[in-house]
Amino acid sequence: MRHVLLMSLSALLCACSETSQPENSPPPSHGGDSSVGTRPAGEPRLITVEGRIATGIECPIIETPEGEIYSVSLGAAEFGPGDYVRFTGELADASFCQQGKGTLIADTIVAIDPPARDRDPARAGGISLNENHLSGSWVAKGMDANCDDPDFRIADSPAGLMLKGTISGHGDAAPVVMGEYPRLDLDEPSDDLPIETRGPDGLAILRPATDAAYDPIAIGNAVIEADGAVFVKCG
Repeated sequence: MRHVLLMSLSALLCACSETSQPENSPPPSHGGDSSVGTRPAGEPRLITVEGRIATGIECPIIETPEGEIYSVSLGAAEFGPGDYVRFTGELADASFCQQGKGTLIADTIVAIDPPARDRDPARAGGISLNENHLSGSWVAKGMDANCDDPDFRIADSPAGLMLKGTISGHGDAAPVVMGEYPRLDLDEPSDDLPIETRGPDGLAILRPATDAAYDPIAIGNAVIEADGAVFVKCG
């Protein structure tokens, strides 16, 4: 019985030595992992998408502002959930990732600024955007803020929630649209302006959620440009 035990232990040690990797071997890269995605044969077809990386059901995913979803193989890139990127990669011939329009195997990944409608929700400070938050008089945040002369007022009306104030090239009122894409609904040719909360007493009005050329719009004494303008509610 003792001889059998020694032989089994010897065989186990031998098997371990054959399957173990050298200490200095590099970690595997998911970019070439056929279990994640099989690279297409022949001429590769590169696809470029922009969106925020998220955790998928089986693999990381990217969701574009238009709502398209791709599973992605990130390889050794130091990106992860929450990062907004421009992702260029090959569409895999086969993959165990079953989510979205297909699996993209990374060629290049570049961090980019998100469009206005897809900025980090954490900037809102966990405050929901609702009629109660919006209703009242608002003045642009800064040393010159003067609630005796607010930049605009938001109040309910027969036509719905309305912002009333001087809006360059538009008029003195604009509907406030709630829902999945909160915004000021400006008349054409002006683009709508996204809105977000900024803590319990703040409101940000952002430039249009588009990469097209934009002529800055002034609301009251504040100009909506670059990363938008932040207003505080008057007491």
